[in-house]
Amino acid sequence: MQRRLPILLIALLHLLTAFAEQTSIYFEVSKHNFGVIAEDGGAVEHTFVGRNSTDAPIVILDVSAGCSCTKATYSRKPIMPGRECEVRVVFDPMNQPEGVFNRKAVVMTSQGNIPLTISGTITPRRRSIAEQYPLQLGGGVRIETNAHAFGYVEHGKRIQSSIGIINTSKTATTISIKAVETSGALEISAPKTLQPSQQGTIEFGYYIPNGGDIYGSLQDVLSVEVNGIKADYQLIINGIAIDSRSQRQDKEPQKVQLSENFIKFGTLKSSLKYAERQIKICNIGMATLNIRKVESQRGVVKVTVDGGSSLATDGCATLKIGLNPTTLGFGAVTDRVMIVTDDPQYPVKSIKVSAIIEN
Repeated sequence: MQRRLPILLIALLHLLTAFAEQTSIYFEVSKHNFGVIAEDGGAVEHTFVGRNSTDAPIVILDVSAGCSCTKATYSRKPIMPGRECEVRVVFDPMNQPEGVFNRKAVVMTSQGNIPLTISGTITPRRRSIAEQYPLQLGGGVRIETNAHAFGYVEHGKRIQSSIGIINTSKTATTISIKAVETSGALEISAPKTLQPSQQGTIEFGYYIPNGGDIYGSLQDVLSVEVNGIKADYQLIINGIAIDSRSQRQDKEPQKVQLSENFIKFGTLKSSLKYAERQIKICNIGMATLNIRKVESQRGVVKVTVDGGSSLATDGCATLKIGLNPTTLGFGAVTDRVMIVTDDPQYPVKSIKVSAIIEN
């Protein structure tokens, strides 16, 4: 019985709170659906009508919409007992995402808060060429974006995407793409010429065959030339190469575990030639764990593996993480060590590294 008492008190508190809200200003209809509206069709509005259901005057202190697209107007005069009030909610769909929307406007009164809800479906407006292709490469050629991140790129699985491109000039243009930095795994194709007003796509993707030796960070930086002139933007494509996870058949596979995931060197003198910290990387799974790659993402620290790259069940290796303060500037320095293994559930682990270099 004593254990049930707190639960009953909590339930009673919720009931009293709900009752207090209903007995302040009562809105018989607190939700409104605008139906289908056009993004460029202008603002829509709805007026909610409430009644003071108490025996004392109530003042609406504010109406919080939580979005610049939604605004509310109301009277700040006291609402006398039994009298009605109006809260006019205006929603502007311009530049809002396509599809279903749901917004709340919370009426904050001297007697409590009452939520009102507006909803509907937005159909998109026709975008201008400049909106669809915001980046100018030069020569009248524009593209949707100059960067794409794939996330995980599994061995044996081709992963692809594309970037839209258009020629807004009145003459034909030539397009050429050259590698500035390459991962060795990128596949890319682009139109060699674009006629006036012609749209096209730059198709690209990663493919690493099963058994390949490419792991970890993939980054490809591509230079674009329009009519032989170097464009203002480069294309940057990246991902993280890991083993195929779909081919793992082990019911109890390998599983990676780190002894810690944050290394703080603390304060180091700039005259110190080398500082090192160590952590353990272990296999707590039932199959052999293979450490595929260990890399420093910013190049601040040096990482080595002591104990082998293949770990049997309950086997461990030591990660030695070091840095040379004499090569770093004064102040705070940070880096992140990325560890890629064939753990099918968590193929990538990371370790944050920080230090403060002082004179």
